[in-house]
Amino acid sequence: LGKPGDPAKGGLPFDEYLHRQDLHRAAEAAAMLDTAHFIERAQSLYGYDNFVCDTSGSICEIVDASDKTDPVLSALAECVLMIWIEGSDAHTSELVRRFDRAPKPMCYNADFLAEAWSGYLAETGQPEDKVDPDAFVRWTYARALAHRQPRYRAMAETWGVTLKADDIARVTSEADFIDLVAMALP
Repeated sequence: LGKPGDPAKGGLPFDEYLHRQDLHRAAEAAAMLDTAHFIERAQSLYGYDNFVCDTSGSICEIVDASDKTDPVLSALAECVLMIWIEGSDAHTSELVRRFDRAPKPMCYNADFLAEAWSGYLAETGQPEDKVDPDAFVRWTYARALAHRQPRYRAMAETWGVTLKADDIARVTSEADFIDLVAMALP
């Protein structure tokens, strides 16, 4: 994916960054659409009766949770129970702290990204080719987490269940996990 900004600091021109974002979103959607195939392979090759598909946080950037016919969510709903692991404010603060230490490329919703980029340029007064790529992604990260919360909530309400991150942290066995999920089911 890379990061947009100053080429001398490893940044990409914003148009190239947008192109890479589009490619990433398409690849992530394709990977999620392969989930049923990998569930079958896990069973047939390894005898696994259970399968956990960690979609990454950016799944909410490639789907429309309000669309009951969304192709990715529809495909996933046929073969998995979707679970949102909802973090607390303390959890979010820890994620931001860790991200600040080692900023990484992220996938963003195109509208959010355009708004964030123009907001950052306006706030800093920098031209696109002088933006410190790490400074931009640091500035954007907490905003992206806040932007994603209602999307995750909508996905869980329409397509799955919600578990609290603090409860997940206490899971020490398969039985604990199954019990936690069972309590979240309607």
